[in-house]
Amino acid sequence: MRQPTDITPLTFLDYPHKAACILWYSGCNLRCPYCYNPDLALDKNPAIRDVIPFLRERRDFLDAVVISGGECTLNPDIRELCTRIKALGYLVKIDTNGSNPAVLHDLLDAGLIDYVAMDHKMPAARSWKIRGGVLFDRFSECMRLLTGSGINFEVRTTVHPMLLDEADILQMIRESVGLGYDQTYYLQYFFDAGKTLGNLPPPSRRYDRGLLDERSPLPIGYRNFPEDRFKY
Repeated sequence: MRQPTDITPLTFLDYPHKAACILWYSGCNLRCPYCYNPDLALDKNPAIRDVIPFLRERRDFLDAVVISGGECTLNPDIRELCTRIKALGYLVKIDTNGSNPAVLHDLLDAGLIDYVAMDHKMPAARSWKIRGGVLFDRFSECMRLLTGSGINFEVRTTVHPMLLDEADILQMIRESVGLGYDQTYYLQYFFDAGKTLGNLPPPSRRYDRGLLDERSPLPIGYRNFPEDRFKY
């Protein structure tokens, strides 16, 4: 079974209301310029030790396991991985870019995942220009699977003003509503961690959150926005 390239041993932020760890898998089929872990995306990180003994030892401390990346659904052993994690009594969450509906369908059909965080990368019109609409079509199919699954899931977008403006964001939220999404839509502000896949500079302006909140058909959850970082 393919092993992750890194483990975050404890997080209270990545699985709602649960203590979790994160298994990071390398390799990705997209090249997002804001990606702050280029070695992970480009599959340059070596695998670590067998993760199952680590999880077995922490069953009294953790509630859930988050499988992330890169793009974790590219892992050919993801079904086996989820099966073994579930056998240990954990909840399983996957973070995905929504590009592999066949893998998502398999995991949902087998009852191997409990929560999904799915990225909406760009408006449909831009997807057609850049990737012939393939990414949006696959995202749409994943949305159909998730809305019919009965499990908890969220849709989110990493935002940087150089890449997406307020009109883009509102369009993406409306697209998600049109596909049946009716929960909080999460915006994750670009995290300036130094080197990124596209060598993006720090944002030069802030988003107009008043405009977004007023015009969005869904409630918006803001993550890592500069004006919120020092609120207590």
